[in-house]
Amino acid sequence: MTDQGAGSLDPLTEEALAWLVRLHSGKETEQDWHLYHDWKAASAEQSAAAERAEAMWSRLGPALAGKKSRKISGALVFMVALLGTAAYSGVLGRSNQWLADEATGIGERRTVHLADGSAVVLDSVTSFDVEFSNDERRIKLRDGQIYVTVAPNPARPFVVEAQGGDVQALGTAFNVRIDEADVSVAVTEHAVRVGMMNGQSVDVSVGYGVDYSRADGLGQVAAVDTASITAWQRGELVFDNRPLGDVLEDMERYEHGAVIFTDAELKRLPVTGVFSTDDLGAFFDALEHALPVRVTRLPLVTVISRAE
Repeated sequence: MTDQGAGSLDPLTEEALAWLVRLHSGKETEQDWHLYHDWKAASAEQSAAAERAEAMWSRLGPALAGKKSRKISGALVFMVALLGTAAYSGVLGRSNQWLADEATGIGERRTVHLADGSAVVLDSVTSFDVEFSNDERRIKLRDGQIYVTVAPNPARPFVVEAQGGDVQALGTAFNVRIDEADVSVAVTEHAVRVGMMNGQSVDVSVGYGVDYSRADGLGQVAAVDTASITAWQRGELVFDNRPLGDVLEDMERYEHGAVIFTDAELKRLPVTGVFSTDDLGAFFDALEHALPVRVTRLPLVTVISRAE
């Protein structure tokens, strides 16, 4: 469920680790071990994923000795998470942030005031470069999400470059977010012009937004809820019938660690609500009350399983 570009686990390795968590929970049965070996044998991809997960586990001791293995401990889970997801959790930092002109860490939000008087608010785990010249004001968004308030200067256009597209301010304030290969733009004041390297271009007015990617080009301009989209600036995230897997991808940007699902079907459960990015404990408590899930929180890893 995590971002491959961030150095996280691929979905099958995540599933294999979820199996290992289950098999060392203290409640495992002989049948569970048989089912795990059946899962491994189902395809070459699953077998390879199991080998990766088991290699991580074996670095911590004889954890795969079947019925003889010890029960998993909080410290062991901590080390598994540290070995498997350090890059994603921010312990080492995202590699594409190391040389950025401006960057934020996990859980950090801040405002950068540029030399021209414009202001850029950075969300958690966000980075960009500044390239100002006499003719143009350009910032290159590497990852994450920003909200830009542009100082007027018709002689020097203001452009946000992101994932092969340019968002040019037309006297405006707007939000730009990168999600893996996709970019989302939402306008809160005036308008922007969104252009692609292939020549596609569209103007987007206040209250509207557009998505684009290198693979699919420009999407359709549509009305958006700008208050919800920009709620992150207030330390809130707003979800309306969003799948739990997507919700957790958003929420885990604000806390060190990774999330593992023991049942992939749980990722499809719908979530609606307004949640604080400063109190993920309350968020997980709310999940357990609203959905048929059990949340097990350990150092650097959270396990989501089906409620019994």
